[in-house]
Amino acid sequence: MKQTPHHSKAGERDAGKLGIPEPTSERVVPLDEIKLAIGDSFQIQTQIEQAEARYYVKLVGYLKGRSVLVTIPEAEGRLCYVREGQAFVVRFFAGRNAYAFTANVLKSSSIPFPHMHLSYPSQVRGLVVRAGERVPVRIICAVVMQEDMRTVTAAGLLTNLSVSGALLSAKTRLGSSGDLLSLKFRFDIREIEFVTSIDAAIRSVSQDEYGEFLHGLQFAGLANDVAIALTAFVYQKLAESPH
Repeated sequence: MKQTPHHSKAGERDAGKLGIPEPTSERVVPLDEIKLAIGDSFQIQTQIEQAEARYYVKLVGYLKGRSVLVTIPEAEGRLCYVREGQAFVVRFFAGRNAYAFTANVLKSSSIPFPHMHLSYPSQVRGLVVRAGERVPVRIICAVVMQEDMRTVTAAGLLTNLSVSGALLSAKTRLGSSGDLLSLKFRFDIREIEFVTSIDAAIRSVSQDEYGEFLHGLQFAGLANDVAIALTAFVYQKLAESPH
């Protein structure tokens, strides 16, 4: 079921106490100064009536000042129709930075493989991704705790997430600072669903003006595959966010 977000100044203040960084700093860089590799994934978003349609394409190469060559996007195993002049917002990440630029389709062809030339960007906006970067989310999770020598399960909502921790909202208080709990939740990376279970420690507890309990969590002992998946998810969310 889709969750309707509600914002509160109290929640924002509590988030600040949990060490959530200020908005990422933005800078403008030339495309050729970014360390890109053939085969890197770009996310493209249409700029017409289907403004929410996003697709993934692969970088084939580029020639400075001329064009950026990428594969043609696919949906449900079929090539999407693109027309000359069609506008896209292109997003990607490289290293620890997320980038975005706008481009138009210059030419598309199916020979020798489906590809299209995008206009070479005059500038690329970059967001510096700091360590512990958190992104806003709305992810329902199951919370498992130990209470009076028995295992108790509750429902919660993750409202921000990073590789190192999260902010968990729940209708009841799930523990105190220092208590341990386990989270189970799902998230998508490039249309691939991941289900994970993560152990965490409560670092702070507060309440917002709606009566929801906000738990600042610190993750403990992440497996390498989980850490990599969470990092990719955070970068993806940063790349998708308007900036």
